[in-house]
Amino acid sequence: MGGSISADNVDETHESGASRLASSIIGAICCAPLLIIGACVVLGWNEQRAVCEAKAFIVADSNSEVVGCSNPAERDGELVMMNCNIQKDLLPTFSGGGDFGDSKFVGVGLRTDSQMLQCIEHSKTETVKDKLGGGGQRKITTYTYAMEWSPKYVDDSAFHKKHSHNWQQNCGVDNPPWPARVPQTQSQYADRMRVGSFLTHLTTSVPLDTPLTFSQVPPGWTSGPEFHSSLWQQGSKGIGRVKVKFYGNDWVHPEVTLLGKNSHGQISAWTAPASWLCKETEVQRLKMGTMNKKELFKALNAESHAMTWILRVVGFAVMWLAFSLFFGPLEVMADCIPCIGPCLGDSIAAVTCCVSCLPATACCCLIVGIVWVAMRPLVGGPLLAAFFVVVVALIIFKLTSNGKDPSLMAQDAIPQYGTTQVATVAAQPVRQMQLQVPEGVGPGALVQTTTPEGIIVNVQVPASCGEGDVFYATY
Repeated sequence: MGGSISADNVDETHESGASRLASSIIGAICCAPLLIIGACVVLGWNEQRAVCEAKAFIVADSNSEVVGCSNPAERDGELVMMNCNIQKDLLPTFSGGGDFGDSKFVGVGLRTDSQMLQCIEHSKTETVKDKLGGGGQRKITTYTYAMEWSPKYVDDSAFHKKHSHNWQQNCGVDNPPWPARVPQTQSQYADRMRVGSFLTHLTTSVPLDTPLTFSQVPPGWTSGPEFHSSLWQQGSKGIGRVKVKFYGNDWVHPEVTLLGKNSHGQISAWTAPASWLCKETEVQRLKMGTMNKKELFKALNAESHAMTWILRVVGFAVMWLAFSLFFGPLEVMADCIPCIGPCLGDSIAAVTCCVSCLPATACCCLIVGIVWVAMRPLVGGPLLAAFFVVVVALIIFKLTSNGKDPSLMAQDAIPQYGTTQVATVAAQPVRQMQLQVPEGVGPGALVQTTTPEGIIVNVQVPASCGEGDVFYATY
């Protein structure tokens, strides 16, 4: 987008090259080192957590005992595992709230999903560098508006371009406040529940994803499971319409798999003993459905493994960003060059982005390797040794390349002409080319020419040819 900004939903700001350069230097000196330190801490902690959890699961697997659902004193004080149903006897009665105060549900929890159709602001910012150089850039922000369902009240008084043509066309009226008669979006859980004859506080591990229907529909609402109302609608476009849906636990499939320490019928966290570089780790889980011991611990290890890789990717992304910030001033300085500056700056930014990936990858591998060497030497040792072997090999290759005789390198690089070149050509298969005798050249004279292969050779004019004659030369 160039030229002046005339649309009433667009803002434009300009940042000078000096300001950009100062910001990039601050980012390289202050922000980048902090990000690298933070990424190292996250990566190191993540690897330690993964190893410690894996060790804890191994110990828990070997120490857990499967018990039935009827005797809460069975294996008292030990790590137990059971496949039992959730019971209703201790669960509270939840109310929908607002107009749905008389709608009741007995269960592990109640999730309320309330939404109102409101005017939402979106922004898109485009950065345009000064074409003539100087390092400056413009930020052009375009604000657009649309009606969307939102689970909370959107304060339109903070809109940047309210009353613009785009706002008038797509919204046209203010968002009404959230009605007191409409329940808020929230999830409510019981403090505890009974699984078989055992008590547990792991109620939040039970998903609330089963839609609920209530027999009593409040006035002004359509029947569920998704209740709609237009009592608070503003204008003709629908802003202010609301919809509410309630969810609870699935009583059709109440089976769960519970793992924890049995303390007189109450399941609590079991503590795995401390090990090398690992503190005591608590183990307590609840999974929906029926699982045997092998399936349960396989699922627990899979969850831990997935979290490990998520944090690895996050740590690598932060590390990559940090190394990219080191090169930030180079892009800005290139942008300051007249005419070609913006193109040169974009090229430098692309190259440095790719280059910074290499040290980021190396640092991440190094941190992970060090932690694994410290915690599991038999596994991490070979990995770290392989890393250093590759690094040493690259250094040796570089030194060997730099130590080569410059005269030999130059001799290999520069073509040699004359006698040596002619001898080399003579060793090749016999070929012919057509030549014309230049002006002022007679029989027996040498003519320098270039073969179709690009080789310069000297050819002798036959005795039978004179100036302007054409003959075939063998080379």
